[in-house]
Amino acid sequence: MKGVIGVRRSLRWLAVILVALLVWPAAAQQGRPERSRLVLAVGGKEALVYLPLTVAERLGYLRETGMQIDIQNFAGGGPALRALVGGSADVVSGFYDHTIQMQAQGRDIRAFVMQQRYPGLVLAVTKAAYDAGVRSFLDLRGKRIGVTAPGSSTHFFLNFLMTKAGASLGDFSVIGIGAGATAVAAVRNRQVDALVNVDPVISLLETAGEIVVLADTRTTTGTLRTFGGPYPAACLYATGEFIERNPNTVQALTLAMVKALQWIRSRHSVEDIVNLMPPEYYQGNREVYTRAVRNMLQSYSPDGRMLEAGPPNVLRVLSQFDPQVSRARIDLSKTYETRFVEAALKQLRGK
Repeated sequence: MKGVIGVRRSLRWLAVILVALLVWPAAAQQGRPERSRLVLAVGGKEALVYLPLTVAERLGYLRETGMQIDIQNFAGGGPALRALVGGSADVVSGFYDHTIQMQAQGRDIRAFVMQQRYPGLVLAVTKAAYDAGVRSFLDLRGKRIGVTAPGSSTHFFLNFLMTKAGASLGDFSVIGIGAGATAVAAVRNRQVDALVNVDPVISLLETAGEIVVLADTRTTTGTLRTFGGPYPAACLYATGEFIERNPNTVQALTLAMVKALQWIRSRHSVEDIVNLMPPEYYQGNREVYTRAVRNMLQSYSPDGRMLEAGPPNVLRVLSQFDPQVSRARIDLSKTYETRFVEAALKQLRGK
C-alpha cells in the first residue's frame, strides 16, 4: 500500500513539474512584469497634456499590464518629481525636461515613452492686468505669476520666456496654483496677474474673456516660434536603477501608453475622446473642453517615440536660465530610452 501511495505522489509531482515546464516558456516569452504593484505620480492628471495616461487608464490598457497601478495626482510636475526622488513613487507621468535637470544634479532619470511632441504650455495675462498695461513679457516685472507648482515645467517655461526677454528671475513672483479648478479660481479671485498653464484651464479662461495669451505652444507653429525647434514634453520617466531592475514592468507600461496613443491617433473623433474622459474634467463646460481637446491633438505623439531634434533643443532652452544645467556636461543619450517603444511597436505590428 505504501508503495502505491508513493507512486501516486511521484506522479502528482511529475504532473506539477510538467505543467511548470509548459507554463514557464510562455511566461518568459510574455515578459511578465517584475512588479505586481507600483505607484505612478502625475503632476495634474486632469490636464490635457496627460490625456494619453487617462486614455490608457479608462480603456483598461493599464489594467492589462497585470499590475495594480496606483496613480497619485499632484498639483504639478515638481511635486511629482520629488515623489520619485524621495522614493514614494516608482514612475512619473511628467515632462521630459526634468530628466536633463536631474542629470545636472547627478541623478539618473530617464524617459522611456513620450506622450507629447509639443508641450501645450501657454503664458497669458489676466484681462485686468492687460487693461492696466501689461502687454509684454517685460511688463510682467514686479507681477504675481501663477504656475502649476514651483519647480514644474510651467515654471521652467516662465523662466525661459522672462530671461529671454531680458528680465532676471528675481523680477517677478511665482505662485503655485495647480492645473485645474484652483488655477481658474486664482485668476477669478485676482490672486495672480498672469499664469502659465495648460488646457483645459487656458481654453476655459480664454473663452470667458478673462485672459489674453502672450505665448502659446499648443501647436507645431507655436512651439517652433517659441522654442526655435521641437520641445518634447509629457512622457513617462523613472530612475535608471528602476528601469534596469524592472525591464518587463517598464515594457508593459510602454505598451499600454503606445496603445493609448494609437487609439488617440486613429479614426476616433474628438467626441469619442471627450466621452472617455471623467465628466469632472470638463470643469462645468463640455463644449469648451471639447474645443480644448481639438486644440491639443497636434501635440500628442503618434507612436511614443522621442523626436531626434528634441533633446538638444530642450537642453539649449534649459541652459538659458538654469546655471546648473548650463555648467553641466549633459549626456542626452542617458536622459531617454528608445528600446521599449521600439519593442512595443514591433509587438503591435505583429498582431
